[in-house]
Amino acid sequence: MGDVLVRGGTIVDGTGGPSRTGDVRVRDGLIVEVADTLAPDGEPVIDAAGALVTPGLIDPHTHYDLEMFWDPSLDPLPGYGMTTIVMGNCGLGIAPVRDDVRDDIADLLCFIEELPTSLSTTCVPWGWSTWSEYYAIASQTPTAVTPFAYTAHNALRGYAMGRDAWTRAATNAEREAMAALLDDALRHGSLGMSTNWFDTDRNRDLVPSRLSDDAELDVLLTVLSKYPHASLQLIARSAEDRRPVLERSLAHGVRVLSLGDGVGGVTDTDLPVYRLGGGTEPFMPRLGFESTIAAAAVPAWHEMINGPAADKLRLLADPAWRARARHDWDNPLDEQNSFRNEQLHALILSDSENGAGPVGISLADLAAERALHPSDTLADWVLANGVGSRYTKLSVRPNVSQVEMDNRVKANFDDPYALMGGTDAGAHLKMFCGAGANVYVLTHWARDEGAVSIEHAVHCMTQRNASFFSLRDRGVIETGKRGDLAVFALDEIETRSYVRARDLPDDGWRFTRPSAGFRATVVAGVPTVLDGEPTGARPTSIGHALASAS
Repeated sequence: MGDVLVRGGTIVDGTGGPSRTGDVRVRDGLIVEVADTLAPDGEPVIDAAGALVTPGLIDPHTHYDLEMFWDPSLDPLPGYGMTTIVMGNCGLGIAPVRDDVRDDIADLLCFIEELPTSLSTTCVPWGWSTWSEYYAIASQTPTAVTPFAYTAHNALRGYAMGRDAWTRAATNAEREAMAALLDDALRHGSLGMSTNWFDTDRNRDLVPSRLSDDAELDVLLTVLSKYPHASLQLIARSAEDRRPVLERSLAHGVRVLSLGDGVGGVTDTDLPVYRLGGGTEPFMPRLGFESTIAAAAVPAWHEMINGPAADKLRLLADPAWRARARHDWDNPLDEQNSFRNEQLHALILSDSENGAGPVGISLADLAAERALHPSDTLADWVLANGVGSRYTKLSVRPNVSQVEMDNRVKANFDDPYALMGGTDAGAHLKMFCGAGANVYVLTHWARDEGAVSIEHAVHCMTQRNASFFSLRDRGVIETGKRGDLAVFALDEIETRSYVRARDLPDDGWRFTRPSAGFRATVVAGVPTVLDGEPTGARPTSIGHALASAS
C-alpha cells in the first residue's frame, strides 16, 4: 500500500458525471481526499496538469491464470492504465485440481487459449487442491495488476470425477462434491463459476462442462445463489445451448455474463443477461500451423496442425491426406472454423517463414488464380513457405456490415447490461496481443469518433465493470475507495502496434505492445507506470471478491 498525491488534473471520477479540475490524495492505498487543491504532505507527487485522472481501468475478460506466475508484471497491462483484471473465464482455470488430472485440466487452458504448455509445467507453483489452498498460494505472488478469478466448471468436474469428467454425467455424490468445492471457492475469493458450452479439447472431445446435465447445473447454481457477489459466466456455441442455461440461472437468482455470439453484438435481449459489449480495437488474429484451435471444424487440418511437427510436411504432400482434407473442408463440423468458404476472402496469407510467398493475398484469390481447391491451395502454400508461416483473419461477420457492427457497439455504451473492454488478454500469445485493446474505447470511440463522452467511456470501463463483479472498493474516485488511478492526456495515448518479445519460458516469442503513453498508472497508491514507463512495482496480488465486496 502506498501514498501519493495526484495534482492539477481533470478528474473523471468513473460515475459518468461531469469532470472537474482537482487533486486526489491516496494514503495507505486508499483515497483519503478529493478536492480542488491539496497541499503536499510528504508523499510523492504526480503532476497531472493537462491530463485526465480516472479510476484504474478494469478488463472484464482475460486469461492470465498461468502467466501471473511467469510474468507478474503482467506486461503490457500497466502501460495501458489497467489496475484490475478478471481471469478464470470460459470454464478454464487451474483450481481446484487433483494430481491425476492436473495436466489434463492445465492442458485445456493451454490448448484452447493457445498458451505454451511450459507455462504450466515450469512456472506454476502447484501445491494446492482446493480453491482456498490455491488462493493462499497465489496471494504470495506480488503482481502489478490485481487479478480476480472465476472458478472453472471444468476444474470442478475434473476434481470430482477424474478422467470420467470427459465421458459422462456426474453422479449425485459427484455433484455434491462439486458443490462443496464451489462453496469453498466462493468463501475464499472466487467471483463465481465460469462454464463452457463452446469448445473441444486437443483430441476434439467435448470439454467436460459440455457433458453436464440439468441436475448438475441446479446443484451448482444453488451454491452460487447463496453468494450475492457471485455470477455465472457462460460461453456457448449456439442459442440452443445458451438459452436453457441462461433461463435456469436466472430462475435461481444468479446473475449471468454471457459470451458467444453476443460479443460485440446482441444476445438474448429479452433476458436480463449481461454480455461483453465490444468497443476494443478491430480483431485481426494471426493464425498459424504450429498449434491452433481455429481449424477444429476441419478434422484433417486440425490433426495436422496440432500433431507432431515431424509429420506436418509429409501430410501436407500426401495425396490421401489431401483428399480427406478436401472432404472435411467441404463438410465442416459445428466447431471453430477459420476455413469457412464464405469468409476465405478475409483470410489473408500474411507471414512467410522463408519468404517464398505470395503474401498479402487472400486464400480465395490465390485459389481462384491457381484453379485449385482452397484446401490444396493452402497446403501448397504452407509447403512452399514453411509451417512457421501465418495467416491473418480479418474481422468480418457473415451478413453483418461494418456499419451495423459499429452501431451495435455505440448502442452498448448506453446499455447497462454491456460490459465494455473485454479483451481476451493473456491468451493466444502468438495470435494477437489483447492487452491494451480496450484503450481503443478512449482513443477511437471517445476521442476520434465522438461516439461517447470521455466521462461515459471511463464509466463503462471502471464503475460499470466493477459493479457487475461486486468490486465495490474500486471503479470510482471518492474517499474510502482503493487508490487505483490512471493519469493520461487523450492526445498522448494510442493503442500501439504489436511487437514480438522473445521472453517465454521455453525461449519462445509472444506478441506484446509498447506502452500506450499513460503518464501514470497507480495501484493501491503505488505507481506501476510513471512518465509512460513501467516502474517495476508489484504492489498487489490476487484479489478476494468478498473482501472487495465488503
